[in-house]
Amino acid sequence: MPSSARRQRSIRGALLALALLGGVFLAPARFAQAESPADWASAQGWFYTQAGPGDGLGFEVTDADDIPFWTFFQSAGGVRQLGYPISNRWTAGPLTLQTFQKAVLQWTAADGVTLLNVYDALSQAGRDPWLRTARGIPVPPDAGEADGRAFDEVLAERLEMLKRYPEIERRWFRNDRWLDAYGLPVVVEDRGDLVVLRAQRAVFRLWRPDSEAAVSPPNVLIAHSGLDYRDGGLIPAEATAAIPDPNLAGTTGLLAFLSNRSGAWNLWSMTPTGTELTQLTQSGGLTSRPNWSPDGRRIAYAAFASGGYQVFVADSDGGNPQQLTNTTATDWEAWWSPDGERLVFASTRSGESEIYTMFADGSDQRIIGDQAGFLCYPAWSPDGTQLIFTSGSDIVTVDLANPLRTRSVISSGRDPSFSPDGTLITFARWVGDAFDVFVADADGSNEIRLTTHPAPDWNPVFSPDGAKIAFASYRDANWEIYTVRVDGTDLQRITNNPASDYLPAWGSALDATLQTRAGSGSRPK
Repeated sequence: MPSSARRQRSIRGALLALALLGGVFLAPARFAQAESPADWASAQGWFYTQAGPGDGLGFEVTDADDIPFWTFFQSAGGVRQLGYPISNRWTAGPLTLQTFQKAVLQWTAADGVTLLNVYDALSQAGRDPWLRTARGIPVPPDAGEADGRAFDEVLAERLEMLKRYPEIERRWFRNDRWLDAYGLPVVVEDRGDLVVLRAQRAVFRLWRPDSEAAVSPPNVLIAHSGLDYRDGGLIPAEATAAIPDPNLAGTTGLLAFLSNRSGAWNLWSMTPTGTELTQLTQSGGLTSRPNWSPDGRRIAYAAFASGGYQVFVADSDGGNPQQLTNTTATDWEAWWSPDGERLVFASTRSGESEIYTMFADGSDQRIIGDQAGFLCYPAWSPDGTQLIFTSGSDIVTVDLANPLRTRSVISSGRDPSFSPDGTLITFARWVGDAFDVFVADADGSNEIRLTTHPAPDWNPVFSPDGAKIAFASYRDANWEIYTVRVDGTDLQRITNNPASDYLPAWGSALDATLQTRAGSGSRPK
């Protein structure tokens, strides 16, 4: 055969092999810049972008929640044996799972971390016809009834399949942990130029030397079982969505807070790491939590003026302050609507603390429905359809689309607010002798207590990416600002000053000047 024809056949064979392995092909351009690593350490494991869609997105392998996927991944040979992660974790009944290019890890409380029998799972899900047509993988014989034989006897019988194909046998036993990696052989199909061996956790393909798809060396290739599992539709869509670098979680935007470090209560801002502290207001007399506008260009707060506390709005750097309310009562706790057109706030102008809204220029001030009880700490849901606030010791939501403004008590506590995606809420609750910070689903269910310190922790608010919560704590015998991840890990003290720092607000801060400040930190290596 002419050498050019042989080369063309070799190229065709290599491309066919790649297609049967699930289309995995990494272009050399992905590795062109060695100074930009494609994976790096994270807080509890490692973050990989190799199987992500680009733009720095990828998947993290961790030991979080006492599920040691990262530890197991390393002990099982890491990327060389299991490939790169192609999903986040997800749960299915008692199982927690994560998929890699060449394997699927599963965890249960009883058994710890083990490798999933991928192809058995695909069979059970009715995917054998798809495996046959899309991947060329043979269908296993009917299992029949268990014959009561010992495992060693069954194993010996299954290994007999390998002896007919020395190339597959050598490749099989090249892995010292072959039973863990591959499980039991299940079925082998000899198609003349191609032999396909299906095991519980792997598929081996042998192309004979004179076949169109022969590749040399090696003649035996092992399928990427994790890709078969994913492409077979067994991973929930949300688990396959790549995530940003977890080291950057909770590092966007700016934190605003109240502090008397200048000798009077004024509004300050800083990056989420506590740097670039800037005093935003100069007048003093501020009270209540501030709140950034959705575009980060303005900030709302309450200050003493005209014989009472009034709602103000200023530019993001504190300039151009505008007084929006003018009563002798207390108007405070203003919170922007998601579209930036209105503010919701609490007011005692009717004798009790009730919830009002107004346009962002202070016009059209109106009460929200017929309310009873001391109402405060209002906040808008991200989709603009609900308000959440405190009524006495209850956390209450109001459906704004309902003309009756029906109130629903969803939990107990104070100072509630929604996560940026609207799926969670955070709030403070009195436990024992102090407040602690909690997070829960948006309907108040599945709550998790994030802090347990005997000193008060309160005024929690989500970061713009929803990854962290900022709150004020008196655990240092002085009010300081802390952050914590929504799973309760990575507690960090952000301020450290003899004065009192509390009432944090975390905003997107899209103003060009502030965004430059917020992004001044260096990227983890």
